[in-house]
Amino acid sequence: MSQLLLGVFILIAVYIVGWHQLYGQFIHSFYKKYEMWLIWLSVPNTLLSIYATKLLTEYFEGKMWPNRIFTFSIGIVMFTILTTIYFNERLSLNVTLQVLWK
Repeated sequence: MSQLLLGVFILIAVYIVGWHQLYGQFIHSFYKKYEMWLIWLSVPNTLLSIYATKLLTEYFEGKMWPNRIFTFSIGIVMFTILTTIYFNERLSLNVTLQVLWK
C-alpha cells in the first residue's frame, strides 16, 4: 500500500510541475521570462515520473493497463483541478461538445 501512496504522491507532484511548464505562460510573465529553467525542470520531473511508474507497475504486479488507467485518471483529475483554480474553466458538457464539434 505504501508503494501505491508514494507513487500517487509523486505523480501528483509531476503533473503539477508539468501543468505549470505548459500552461504557466498564460498565467504570468515569469514563465515566459524563465523558459529555460522550465525546460531544465523537465529532467528531474521525468525521472520522478519514471520512478512513480515503476512503483505503480510493481504495485499492480507488473501489469501495464491498470497502471496506465490509474496514471491517466490522476492526470485528468489534476488537469481539471489546476485549470479550474487558475483559469476558472470547468469541465462541462458544453466544453466536451465543443471539442467533439471541431
